[in-house]
Amino acid sequence: MGFTFRVAVAAGIALPSFAAVSPSSAKTPGHQYCFHGTCHTVKSLDETRNLIGVTTKLKASFYDDPKRDRYNPSNVTSSGEYFRSDRPDNAASPIYPDGTKLLVWHPDSRKALVIRVNNAGPYWGDRKLDLSRAAAEKFGFIGRGVATVHVKVLEAPSKAEATYKHGRNYPPVKGYVGQFASMDAATTGTSAGTTRLAANDTPPLAVAASIPVAAPPPRASMVVATELEQPSSPRVAIPTMSRPRPVKLTMLDLRLASNVEQEVRKFRSAPRVSR
Repeated sequence: MGFTFRVAVAAGIALPSFAAVSPSSAKTPGHQYCFHGTCHTVKSLDETRNLIGVTTKLKASFYDDPKRDRYNPSNVTSSGEYFRSDRPDNAASPIYPDGTKLLVWHPDSRKALVIRVNNAGPYWGDRKLDLSRAAAEKFGFIGRGVATVHVKVLEAPSKAEATYKHGRNYPPVKGYVGQFASMDAATTGTSAGTTRLAANDTPPLAVAASIPVAAPPPRASMVVATELEQPSSPRVAIPTMSRPRPVKLTMLDLRLASNVEQEVRKFRSAPRVSR
């Protein structure tokens, strides 16, 4: 929910034990913080290191840039790094120290992200992770607002990384790493540095190749220009000439033909009359 100390102040909530705390101690590993009646304890650095490789199922929400998210008054975070809602590689958490590197796998979409925690919050219900808008778009739960995800700690931060530093820039992490059939597959793919698809997610080219191609229809009775012709020459379909069938003549046909032939000879031999 953004920088939670600022959220509390902006909301006018009285926090006597927190009012005089400087931003540098706004999220200290091992300390407990309570807002809106919800309390969370930030894991110590040792606890975070012991969670490396361990998969945890938790509830996640997302937050956005203050221009679009009225519950996020500022992009300044508890780590000192600037929150970027358009990147799927940064998130807030009330239980993981700032600087913690996480692998997050969404079972519904089977997509995985490598993110770095750089902010506190959310302090609402049982949510333990506040992803960026870009991350929620990747996972496809923008409409629902919350989702169940599987989380695994990849790297625990050092004490310096977990402490507020103005203008901080953590080393970049991968963000979106692909689709995987399980959290174990996502872990293997991430450690190998590859982006993979889930078992039943076939790449577009493979889908096209798997579609059976219908056999061409039989050729009509015609002569088609050969493949050896120049590409620029037009192809012309020429109908095949069939041989004429033999005609059987009757005696009547022969007599009529003979009479016609005699009449033609008489006409040709007759003297011409000049006019």
